[in-house]
Amino acid sequence: MVRVVLELRCVKCAVKFERTFEERRRQLNYSEGEMLQLDEKACPNHCGGDWFSIERSHPIRKFKRRF
Repeated sequence: MVRVVLELRCVKCAVKFERTFEERRRQLNYSEGEMLQLDEKACPNHCGGDWFSIERSHPIRKFKRRF
């Protein structure tokens, strides 16, 4: 499992925000400049837009602890 923080921008109202996703490594295909469709309640401005552009993506790796 990989956790990714995406910096998104709403296409309808141009509000920028961050969203965290956790998926398997093989299904991870978020790249900068692509469009992403989420539900209408995802925008923090509540404008009703469901399309978002990916500004940046930050992968968060999980490290195994060794004692």
